Amino acid sequence: MKKSLIALAVLAASGASFAQSSVTLYGVADFWVGSTSTTDAAGVKLSQTVQNGGGYNGNRWGLRGVEDLGGGLKAKFQFESGFTIDDGNVANGATMFGRQAYAGVEGDFGSVTAGRQYTSYDSLRGATNHAFDAGVAVTGSVWGFGVADYAGRTNNTLRYDSPTMGGVSGSLSYGLGENKTATVNASSQTSLHVKFAMGPILAGVGYQAEKVAAVTTKYTLIAGSYDLGVVKLNAGFNKADNTVLQDSEVQLGVSAPIGANAAVGFGYATADSETAAGADNGKRSGIVLTGYYDLSKRTRAYAATNNTTTKNAAGATTAKTATTLAVGVRHSF
Repeated sequence: MKKSLIALAVLAASGASFAQSSVTLYGVADFWVGSTSTTDAAGVKLSQTVQNGGGYNGNRWGLRGVEDLGGGLKAKFQFESGFTIDDGNVANGATMFGRQAYAGVEGDFGSVTAGRQYTSYDSLRGATNHAFDAGVAVTGSVWGFGVADYAGRTNNTLRYDSPTMGGVSGSLSYGLGENKTATVNASSQTSLHVKFAMGPILAGVGYQAEKVAAVTTKYTLIAGSYDLGVVKLNAGFNKADNTVLQDSEVQLGVSAPIGANAAVGFGYATADSETAAGADNGKRSGIVLTGYYDLSKRTRAYAATNNTTTKNAAGATTAKTATTLAVGVRHSF
């Protein structure tokens, strides 16, 4: 009898332990059909009908898990793989978990993670981007015109996210290059943000420095959003510079809900580039108009059109790119 009671107690304790840990399979399947067109400096135009993916969110599947270690401490991990839905190939450099692959712990002190993961700067930029931070947003295609745009994810990265106190929180990440040789210094990346989020207001400052050999590129972002209920406003100013070029970049956005299941959004972005000596290096600008309707909690139908224009230092148009129309569906699981 005693042995039976002991066995039942062990099983009960084991069951309670399992109940405090979980592993979740999740993913996104996002595709769109539409037409794209480009015009070069000579005025030659190329248009085609395409079927592509990631109009709202990049296609992915992943595993995330958490275990309660007691005393408010939890262990966690996340492995996330990207793919291209039009041909089934592995995305993100054909790396199995090229989107994310990290493990860590969290508690009252915040969260500490290690592995391949998003940078702290990227977290603020995504939270304040126009057009719902969707793939059709033009910030990513406009910013980075002169100075190459930032790295949103990095390998061998340690990241700390603080708890929120009075609406204020912060994040710091550091990517170890681990590629030093006898003749080449290791590359590295330092990234951080501090933000205030309370009620309808979100405002923050982000910074990222990417060192590759002897060249360091720096990104300084001031951004925020204000949700008025009937409309939401987004804005961001970014300064990107290295020893060769310096870009001043701006993005603005407005979005509005239409009932409980739909919304529309408009976004604008521009990048003015100069040489380190202050000479004009050209300009790029873009606009996007998009809207969505949620068919269910997991499935969203959307439509979008965007356009970018590039001008050289003399002010002449050298390239136009337009997604004239994209209609798609995003399914989350």
